[in-house]
Amino acid sequence: MMANLILKGAGFATYLLQAAQTNTGALPPDQFGQQIALEAVRHSPQDGPAGIFVPIGFFALVLGIFWLRWRQQQVRLQTRAEFHKQLLDKFATGRDFADFLESKASQRFLASLWSQGTPSKEKTLRNGIVVTMLGLAVVGLSWMKKDLVIPGVLLLAVGAGFLIFFVISNRLAKSRNQGEGPGPENLPVSQN
Repeated sequence: MMANLILKGAGFATYLLQAAQTNTGALPPDQFGQQIALEAVRHSPQDGPAGIFVPIGFFALVLGIFWLRWRQQQVRLQTRAEFHKQLLDKFATGRDFADFLESKASQRFLASLWSQGTPSKEKTLRNGIVVTMLGLAVVGLSWMKKDLVIPGVLLLAVGAGFLIFFVISNRLAKSRNQGEGPGPENLPVSQN
């Protein structure tokens, strides 16, 4: 086994010596050094480890952001559920709870809870404007670099989608006559 390794090493060494044999008399020493450097640059990997780690790092960053947002939403929902459970535990009987619901303080409390649960229309409008402007900027940059046309058009489409959603939700809210959003005063009256 050791003999095989020695023979392979010797064969590799002769290969290296054959590759290194050039007509050194034809090139001055400075140009010979430059030629070696040029060959090293031509045959070296273009991106090296950065070509692998940058896309993986970017993907990990995007996943990390989504995971953190999901965890934040889960914690909010859990906190809200614990609050509601503690609120319901305060009432000994159903009659106490019904009396609470009929009071003015409970109406204000429930209105504040309803307003916290609805997504704001301003957030949708803000997202639409920001993404649309980003798309316009990328399309503008595409005049200098042609590879940016597709991402710019995609960003414009997403921004336009946010803006269209904002317009449609406003029109639906006005047609339903709900004002700012759902609330305890806008619930249909049940007929028992």
